[in-house]
Amino acid sequence: MLQKRLQRLEELAATKPALAEVCRFYAGLYQLFADAASFVQAEVDIEAATARQQQGFPLLSGDMLQIDTAVAQSFFADLLQVMKDHGQQGQNELQALQTALQTGRLDLAELLRAVLDRDRKPISETAEVIGVQPALLEYCLTTALGAGLQRCREKGLESRVQGWIHGYCPVCGGLPAIAELSGEEGNKLLQCGLCSSKWSFHRLTCIHCGNTDHDSLAYFTADGEPGCRVDICRKCSGYLKVVDSRERGEGLMLDIEDAATLHLDLLAAKEGFSRGKKEAPEV
Repeated sequence: MLQKRLQRLEELAATKPALAEVCRFYAGLYQLFADAASFVQAEVDIEAATARQQQGFPLLSGDMLQIDTAVAQSFFADLLQVMKDHGQQGQNELQALQTALQTGRLDLAELLRAVLDRDRKPISETAEVIGVQPALLEYCLTTALGAGLQRCREKGLESRVQGWIHGYCPVCGGLPAIAELSGEEGNKLLQCGLCSSKWSFHRLTCIHCGNTDHDSLAYFTADGEPGCRVDICRKCSGYLKVVDSRERGEGLMLDIEDAATLHLDLLAAKEGFSRGKKEAPEV
């Protein structure tokens, strides 16, 4: 899978030179994810978790995570270095994070659990002490947690609840990064931007607010992007990018398709639409 991802990134960089640096960054991330040791385990009481899911809560909560602090710190250090190697801005803040990690001022276990529980208070407080933007710290933590949760999924962690009807992930509560239409009927499959879980969803429903009013739901496309569109909701101003595997080919790696269509995010933002309006209910 790693080689397939790297090959696709090389092809993308060649066909879209403006994304070359972005592709190199993602290549560094995927290599790091592949090489890193596992540092997150989830202890789940399936019976209790299933009951929670039936009430609309995701499978996981922060208190279920068992985090190997030493391995997590090593991974986080490598992640910060990848970001420094491929970034033009924020170098001073990344250095501040590296220093904070080295001097023991980052409680990664607490912060990673806070990310999963969508509790931004510990993140903003830590960012203020270190002297970095909360958004940067949250991005780094989210990327690290995503890598850890994906390893958990590879070891068999998944939701057993059928017919999940929500626009957030049944496993971790993350929002979809992108969606895919596949099969003869064009079934809509969402992919979590955090743990990469996939689940089916109604085509004509807003993932953010549940709006089903066809008069306020629409989509737009862009020249030069066959098989790709942006679903928009005029009720909540949310949007979601959607790729059609019937046109773009089977076996799409949706995370890379997400990176390949960054210009569509810019177009959506320019029109006043947001990628993340709704989250899973707090634990």
